[in-house]
Amino acid sequence: MNNNHYCVILAGGIGSRLWPSSRQQRPKQFIDFFGCGETLLQSTYKRFSKFIHPRNIIVMSQQVYADLVHEQLPDLPAENLLLEPMRRNTVPSVAWASIEIMHRNADACMVVTPSDQVIYRQEVFEQDIVSGMDYVACHDRLLALGIQPTRPAVNYGYIQMGDRQSENIFGVQSFSEKPEAEFAQMFIDSQEFLWNTGLFIARASTFISKVEQRANPFVELLEDAETELKHGGNAMPKVEESFSKCPNVSLEQGILEKTEGVDVMLCRFGWNDIGTWDALYDVLPKATEGNVVMAQQAMLYDCKDCIVRLPAGKVAVVQGLDDYMIIEEGNVLVICKKDDQSAIRKFVNDVQMNVGEEFV
Repeated sequence: MNNNHYCVILAGGIGSRLWPSSRQQRPKQFIDFFGCGETLLQSTYKRFSKFIHPRNIIVMSQQVYADLVHEQLPDLPAENLLLEPMRRNTVPSVAWASIEIMHRNADACMVVTPSDQVIYRQEVFEQDIVSGMDYVACHDRLLALGIQPTRPAVNYGYIQMGDRQSENIFGVQSFSEKPEAEFAQMFIDSQEFLWNTGLFIARASTFISKVEQRANPFVELLEDAETELKHGGNAMPKVEESFSKCPNVSLEQGILEKTEGVDVMLCRFGWNDIGTWDALYDVLPKATEGNVVMAQQAMLYDCKDCIVRLPAGKVAVVQGLDDYMIIEEGNVLVICKKDDQSAIRKFVNDVQMNVGEEFV
């Protein structure tokens, strides 16, 4: 294991597109969707700890999830859990992690990862990540990781490849967020686009310099907070101030799309993002007529390509549905088309406004 290699796991989201299983009090990263005995967060931590020393793995989450992280990652050192005071998307999260890592190791290279992914080929994954670390150690570049698309998915972001930098690394020509089906097909046909995995590699110092170009006062506040924290002071007021001053913006929109020196690596490790019920359906084993049944008792008649998830002790009898999700969790039952993610967002908002917070 290379002592200069670090990992930042992003585990602060609420996963609203996997509602009603993913709830504000226990979002998707803390759930075992596959019945394997590991939550998505635990699987992600285990995946990286095989080739990055656990003392170099930082977990970013929200203050309200502190107990869940400690419960699921009991061996995680206390100083390796950074708890954000408010939700501000991924730019401030990664900036704070980068500053923390820089305090520990000025030569650090880091991989930033979501906590909700499935990786199929661990050995190839390790090789690609280490290769990417070696690349950014020698180049003052930000490196996104891309996968060759296999279908015109509309729930993934896309990265357009530019000039070749090395055997499997290309300059980035453009980023596209979740395109319409027509454009997704055009991307596939052009063979110029990769799926954006959300994985990203950089030297910690390089990332901080890029953020300074976009939001310098925010970085200064965070650095002051980290310095005070190292000297035993109460850094949280400054952390809260810095987060409140940062716009709610993603890495792609806030940094990668707006700065020069961004490359993309064509990776071969096999990947799926578990952000939606449709994506979860894709990676789970199928029963008769393409149905996925995540329940002890469910009887389906004349149903095709459905996904059913029920609590223990519940029975579902379903007839005549095609491409539907039937999901019950706690006090909520949802029955709708499984690939309509805009509808899921609307349902969550409507329930929150008209019924109450306890249902989301």
